Amino acid sequence: YIAYRHDPLMGFPDPDRLKQILARLELLVSVTFSWSDTAWFSDVVLPLSPYLERESIVACKNGLKPYLFLRQRALEPRFDTRADWEIIAGLAKRLALDPLCFDSIEDIWKYQLDGTGVDIEDFASTGMVPLAQQALYRKQHELKFKTSSGKIEIIADKLESQGLKSLKPYESPARPQEHQFRITFGRCPVHTQGHTVNNPMLHELMPENQLWLNQAEAERMGIADGEEVKVSANGYSGRIKAKVTPFIHPEAVFMVHGFGHTLPTESRAFGKGILDNAFMHGGLDVWDEAGGAMAMQEHFVTVSKA
Repeated sequence: YIAYRHDPLMGFPDPDRLKQILARLELLVSVTFSWSDTAWFSDVVLPLSPYLERESIVACKNGLKPYLFLRQRALEPRFDTRADWEIIAGLAKRLALDPLCFDSIEDIWKYQLDGTGVDIEDFASTGMVPLAQQALYRKQHELKFKTSSGKIEIIADKLESQGLKSLKPYESPARPQEHQFRITFGRCPVHTQGHTVNNPMLHELMPENQLWLNQAEAERMGIADGEEVKVSANGYSGRIKAKVTPFIHPEAVFMVHGFGHTLPTESRAFGKGILDNAFMHGGLDVWDEAGGAMAMQEHFVTVSKA
């Protein structure tokens, strides 16, 4: 398994169980620009250059006015890292995969643009090349969905034939027991998932996450704003500062995802805040049978004075 700019142990529920699953792989490779739990656990780490130190292949942005775009390298890598195309082409040469054996990004760009009528020089001024001067609206009679009928389907034969209900009957969500809270999570504008928590400048702006706690519930438990609390569930616990606020439901608590790093090599992020997905015991068994996707779910935790 190759984890490309992805940290499954941070991104999926129940990381301890997931680590047991990953341990059964013959080979686990991480392509990453920063340390992560998955990279530390991997057999091989291929260090990726940060975005200012690497070029990108030509890509297309779809929409009403589609365009081609690419990224130019702003400066040479400071350390022993590679652009993603260099990593892929290097592996291709070792594996004798000739169609992917490119020696330079210019060769890749030339291959991609062949027959398009676009030259690499066209990207010089803005890094992008528009493919339409006016917005491209499809006519109503040309609209067609990717369904068997070409229309919006309330009842989909593709789902029904596999025993999946197109309109699944409503099921009331589980309610937290007394003195429990539904744990919810989210993102913030400062950090990219958990990848940037150890970045010195971004760490200065937001060094740790906080537990949003309803004001009335906090008063009931005698917890003050900024006070450290203990969060527990299924034998796992962690300490985090409380953010007491009236702007959260009394049955729920909230924290920003991506904190709670445990690698000493991440010296700034180490031990700051707590990891939300560690409280999601059994979450790997909860997934969408129709789409196959898995995401973090809401589980229940207890909160007490630390």
